[in-house]
Amino acid sequence: MAQGKNVVVLGCGLMGFSIALDLLQSNSVGKLTVVDNSPERLKILEERASRKIQGGMVASYADYKDKLATKELDITKNEDEFNKFLTNFDLGIGALPHGIAERAVIAAADSKIDFVDLIYSWRYQDGSELDAKAKKNGVTIIPACGLAPGLTNILAKYAADQMEEVDAIKIYVGGIPEVPKPPLNYRIVFSIDSVLEEYMRDALIVRDGKKVDVPALSEVEELRFAEFSDQKFEAFMTDGLSTLPETLKKVRYMEEKTIRWKGHAEQIALLIDLGLFSERPVNLHRGGSRVSPRALLSTLLDKKLAMHQGDKDMTLLRVDVKGRKRKGDRTTRIKEYEMIDHFDTETQTTSMARTTAFPCSTVAQMVLEGRITETGFIPPELAIRDDRFDEMLSRLGRKGVVIKEKEFLAD
Repeated sequence: MAQGKNVVVLGCGLMGFSIALDLLQSNSVGKLTVVDNSPERLKILEERASRKIQGGMVASYADYKDKLATKELDITKNEDEFNKFLTNFDLGIGALPHGIAERAVIAAADSKIDFVDLIYSWRYQDGSELDAKAKKNGVTIIPACGLAPGLTNILAKYAADQMEEVDAIKIYVGGIPEVPKPPLNYRIVFSIDSVLEEYMRDALIVRDGKKVDVPALSEVEELRFAEFSDQKFEAFMTDGLSTLPETLKKVRYMEEKTIRWKGHAEQIALLIDLGLFSERPVNLHRGGSRVSPRALLSTLLDKKLAMHQGDKDMTLLRVDVKGRKRKGDRTTRIKEYEMIDHFDTETQTTSMARTTAFPCSTVAQMVLEGRITETGFIPPELAIRDDRFDEMLSRLGRKGVVIKEKEFLAD
């Protein structure tokens, strides 16, 4: 097993922060550098890495603080400097906003380092050019490797591979507060701008074997989980299939829906109808100022929906794959994966950070350890297959992220 590699995490937001803390505990990481344009965020990470955590499954981060370095850098300002900087590392992890994620992925391929990214290729586009460059430079690029897309894709593809005929794949996933509170019965567990974008961007789904776009927030359905027998949730269309329509081309129906507390979609639709999601600046009646309604809404919600002391979130996930194990079989079955993850009170880590960061950091460690050796642009569902699938779920389970599997006859 390769050990002691030099790793860089780009971005120290909610997810990059948790990825970094997880990697500090890995024997495959010799030195970890975390990059961000905010010295405040980097300082908080350094303080957290110096803090002792007693008991439970979590080792004390302070035991590994000597492995950590931080660097204040705006990667958007000097491309040549950034590319040169990346050559110092064996592997990079991207935890950056949507607008600059692509730049980091391309820079990694140019700099000849392996790279795992949280969000790049959210809406899958032709990756042949990047694939060719990565193969030429002998590196592995794994895109969209968080919770959704990422873990959801891995689960869906693995279940589909156990069947010879697959009729439909339905993915349900969402991070919500354990206790719903107005307004919106929601608390921010990742970037508010990413949340708002999710509600506006059309969702790419597969219907009758064809890729089509449907409006976000549409086709709301009620959802229940056995653990919450007296609670009702809802799920609505969002754009999260990522690479699945390309890696599972024979599936005739495929969709991803976001889970929220019941009534949330209707409340968001009202805000959209009122024009509050518009990015076009409007004149205020007083003072003559111009402001974008969406920028104002983002600022207000960022404060109003922020998690405070005592708030706890949870993450719900369900992946259903419907089909037949043998061609021509008359018995249609559903393979289902389900996860209910809660806020970690010991480390004060949100469930969304855990369930997004851990799949990404786990895959990165598997690359570092030589468990994933293919070069090129490799979607996560193609990287984690066969025995790697069981290994990944086992690793996640040891971190407290438990995924339950069951199979039953379709109605």
